[in-house]
Amino acid sequence: MLQIDAKPALIDQVYAQIKQAIVTGDLRPSASLAQEALAAELGVSRQPVSHALILLEKDGLVVEKGRKGRMVAPLDNHQLLSLYQVRAVLDGLAAGLCASQPALGGKINFDDLLAAGIAATKSKDVAQMVAADIAFHTAIYKHSGNPEIFNAVQAGWPHMVRAMHIVLSGAVLAEDIWTEHRQIAEAIRDVDADNAHRLATSHAQTSGQLTFETLLTDQPKSA
Repeated sequence: MLQIDAKPALIDQVYAQIKQAIVTGDLRPSASLAQEALAAELGVSRQPVSHALILLEKDGLVVEKGRKGRMVAPLDNHQLLSLYQVRAVLDGLAAGLCASQPALGGKINFDDLLAAGIAATKSKDVAQMVAADIAFHTAIYKHSGNPEIFNAVQAGWPHMVRAMHIVLSGAVLAEDIWTEHRQIAEAIRDVDADNAHRLATSHAQTSGQLTFETLLTDQPKSA
């Protein structure tokens, strides 16, 4: 993490830096979060770090570690499966709405989104793969015509992104993910709302099950 210059929004900056490190896996699940060490690494005092950790605890990304302070929240595969179940409903709704409203769905540049995902997959750059995945789904949320879909998904994304970094670092066939993305995009382009809804729902359900099984194998203590 880079050192932060002292500015009025210092707590927000510290919060954003630590959150980013947790979400990307630079700070691993169950890693201790010593305020002194974090403050030194970020080049700030302990106070903004303390406030930032309280905010991250409210987000569910940080938990108490007994008398030893705080640590990065372990990944909970059951929680993630539940999040993906909710996301499956929202993804299906968003894709169906996009397909049924060509004036909105037609604004999505699927060619660029798909190309970015395929390029990231070929490079095996996990950070780029995750970013491309988020960009694809976010475009559908934002062009669904229902802003509450995007808002509803936001709370769960940090937890899902943490898991995505682990899943995509493993033996998962990322090409299959982008094949499913392409099928969703084609259904939206074809103004086939029912098929877009079905494909997007299935994609999220499959992703949730894969995440659950991966974490169950790699991190049994998180279950």
